[in-house]
Parts: sequence; C-alpha cells; structure tokens
Amino acid sequence: MRILVTGGTGYIGSRLCARLAHDNNNEVFSLQRPGHPHIHDVEVIEWNLSKPINESILPGRIDAIAHLALARDFRRFPEGVSDLFAVNVRTTIELLEYARKAGASRFFMASTGNSNAPDQGLMIGDQPVPPNDFYTASKLAAEALSRPYGSCFPVNILRAFFPYGPAQDAKTIQRIISRVRAKEAITLGEGLEGDGDHLSLIYVDDFVRAIVQSIEEAWNGLFDIAASEVLSIREIATEIGRQLGIDPVFEKGNFPTKKMIANLVELDKKSPGGFRRFSEGLATLLDEETLPR
Repeated sequence: MRILVTGGTGYIGSRLCARLAHDNNNEVFSLQRPGHPHIHDVEVIEWNLSKPINESILPGRIDAIAHLALARDFRRFPEGVSDLFAVNVRTTIELLEYARKAGASRFFMASTGNSNAPDQGLMIGDQPVPPNDFYTASKLAAEALSRPYGSCFPVNILRAFFPYGPAQDAKTIQRIISRVRAKEAITLGEGLEGDGDHLSLIYVDDFVRAIVQSIEEAWNGLFDIAASEVLSIREIATEIGRQLGIDPVFEKGNFPTKKMIANLVELDKKSPGGFRRFSEGLATLLDEETLPR
C-alpha cells in the first residue's frame, strides 16, 4: 500500500511511519517540514504546511493518507490562528482533494478528545455550540469538512484522549511528571471529590496500533479513542510518584474540574482491544526516556 503521512516527525507520526514502513508491502511517504530527520525506509517530501500544498511534489498515485500534522503555534491565540487554520483546516481539504484525484481508497485524520468535551462549552442541553478555543474549533471544522468525502472513500477520524509517551512535548502527562520530579505542587480544581479533572488516556503505541488497523481495514466514521480506564489528576500524579519514588505535592485551586472521558461504544465495535493501563504505559515511558526512578 502507498501511504502518505503528515506529521511524521512528531512523537506519534514518527512511530506510525516506522511501523508502516516495517511492513514490506507498504511504500511510505512523509510530507514534513524541511530540516527534520529522515526515517529509515520512508521517502521524505519536504514542505511547510503553512503554505498551500503544491500537488506536483506528491506521488501521482496514493492508496491512503494519514493526516497527523500539528501546527507549531497551536497554543498561541490569537497570534497562531493563521498557522492553525492552515494546518488543521486548509491542509485537510487539500489532502482530501489530492486523495480523491490520486485514487486513494482510505483517509485517516487525527483529531482531539476536546471535540467531544461538554465541559469545554460544546453542549448546551442537547445542542452543540462552538468550542471556546481556536484549536478545538479548527479540529471540529476539519472533522465536519472531511466527513462528506466519505462518499468518495472511507474517511476515518479518531478523537484521541490525552495520548502520552516518550519524546512527547510538554503535554498533560509530561507536565505532571515534571512537577512531581521537581516536587512542585499540582493544583487540583474544585469538585469531583477534590481529585482534579477526570481523564481518559491512551499510550502512544496503542494509538499507533489502532491507526494502522483503521487504515488496513478502511474504517469509515468518527471514533473516540482511549483506554477504558478513567483516572483523576490526583490518581495520575500518585502513580507517577509511586514509580519515581517521590511523594507528589497537591494544592487546591479555585477553578472547576472537568470530565474529559471518551465514549468507547463505537470503538468497541471495531475491537482493537488490548490498550494498556496507565501504570504499564507510564513504566514504559519512564524506561524509554531513562528518567531517574
């Protein structure tokens, strides 16, 4: 299978490229920013997705596209909105159109669990309303614009809930690890028994395995993806402290807590199964990053 991957230099995309390339039946192309390392057995196509894609640099024929690219300025609002829109929305449409013309038979897009998070202002009663942050809004826009292409080829969108793993930047789990190691207080909001936000999580290799399965089986639809285990921030920090041999420090904060929990009903029908518990994923993360234990 000929597969084009965006975001192939990220901690998720690099693992996906390596796994896809390991299968000798695949020919993998990485559409990535100039200046990033190359992955063995992956053909690199250098392009900055903040600019419209020049289709002449892409393969004339492709079987599948895996769109995981993340804008560099995704945290900066409003300064980063142009980059966010370019990567999350415009690039998605350009890739869908390219997929249609290049004969693709499947399209995968990574999205965020924030898209299905009522505590973030996405629901009033039973009615959806726009999210409060531009990153989530751009992901929702990409989801909505992608789904009509399901009439051209299977379009699979996985909303990942708090993926974590080695080489990740300062996202939720890495931030908590850093604070526990530095013996800095972890702030827990009000409500939910004082334990902080409740989260669904997924280890990076489990996420990658599900992506590969979804491409191979040409899934069509929108799915939340996470392990079945739901943990509070207190429980997450306590497990991190246990494995590091450090007692975490907590403090109370004057802000509401949230439940960011995946709905796994539709995913369970596909039965990828075997997602590891946080204690196991954390142990692997700490071992691979050779952090002090």
